[in-house]
Amino acid sequence: MFLDLFSFGLFIPDLQLRGESLAAKMLKVPLDQAGSNREVGYMVGLLIAGFSLCQLFASPILGRLSDRIGRRPILLATTILSVLSYVVYANATEFWLSLGSRLIAGIAAANLGVAFAYVADVTAPQDRAKGLGLVGAALGMGFILGPVIGGLLIRVGNDSPMLLGYVGAGLALINAVYIIFGLPESLKPGTEIKRASWMQEMRIAFTTKGLVLLLCMLFAFNFGFAMLQTTFFRLLADPRSVFHLNVTHAKEYGSYILGIVGVTGAVIQGGFLPKLQAKFGEINLLRVGMIVLVPALALVPYAPLWLPVIGVVILQGVGSGLSQPSLSSLVSRNAPPQIQGGIFGITQSLGALARLVGPIIGNPLFAARPEYPYLLGAAAILFPAMAAWTLKDPAQAETTITEA
Repeated sequence: MFLDLFSFGLFIPDLQLRGESLAAKMLKVPLDQAGSNREVGYMVGLLIAGFSLCQLFASPILGRLSDRIGRRPILLATTILSVLSYVVYANATEFWLSLGSRLIAGIAAANLGVAFAYVADVTAPQDRAKGLGLVGAALGMGFILGPVIGGLLIRVGNDSPMLLGYVGAGLALINAVYIIFGLPESLKPGTEIKRASWMQEMRIAFTTKGLVLLLCMLFAFNFGFAMLQTTFFRLLADPRSVFHLNVTHAKEYGSYILGIVGVTGAVIQGGFLPKLQAKFGEINLLRVGMIVLVPALALVPYAPLWLPVIGVVILQGVGSGLSQPSLSSLVSRNAPPQIQGGIFGITQSLGALARLVGPIIGNPLFAARPEYPYLLGAAAILFPAMAAWTLKDPAQAETTITEA
């Protein structure tokens, strides 16, 4: 999973600006006018959203298929799809080829739930949290390092997607070889897995008092961040912004900046969060994290290189590092017993939906004014920031009941 997310992360610095140039070429828009062209914005939004759309629909299908035929065949098939998608991306000289590569990659990325199911299969109940935590750490490290190395590969490759695509394909191929020769099937023969349908789990989740608000907060959080994640490299290269870097520098410097966000979040979650949660509780950390995120997101288009923007993104890393795991934990703790096994799939689906809607709205807004997606994202996160103050800490509620 580390290699999976690492290879995925390689393309983050390139995707937005590559999509912008290919869309401008297809629409016959001069490249220096592409950033302010709304049709180009829609096409870039489609390119990014297509990945999330395929991931959204493929995730429950692959999860249930893995229950029937095993985890290993699904992991192998999706890894081979990753190889194919990266090779297509490396050779994409037209917008439709780039879009096709992202659609294939979205189906391949739907294997995340299957990987978590594999860990659950091979770990004892008392070790499951530790096992899932290790996978989460591997995913986090892959996502942090991928964009940074991707930015360097773009520079070495003179802004060509060839080196980037084939390095990604090579990493995915290593995964495929490992699965073939080193990964046994985790699902025991004759094992019967009984699960409610995805729609039944969603209905239970959205009719459970207390859980509905948390899920809406989670969607708003992901939507707000999608405004940043799907326009940031375009912002760095846009002549209307405070950055107005050339394309190569935008991709390279942007990868470093996102790396700072990831490292900050990882340090908070891995080093400070357990002690902070024990002392202050999840609700208070969620409140502080969300309050920090609102101005941190809104200030991105107004903070030039280097110190101002680094200060802003460090605030983002702190805010997300405090709020995201706290919110996820609260969702899990408030989920009814009958959907405990599927709550991860529900939250993943909501995240994919937010990342589907976000770029379709954010990129046309970017064409109007580069700061608009960030202001909308900050406004979206303002909802969970305010809603967090209406939540009751489960630990305090339990203490009150015990005392009574």
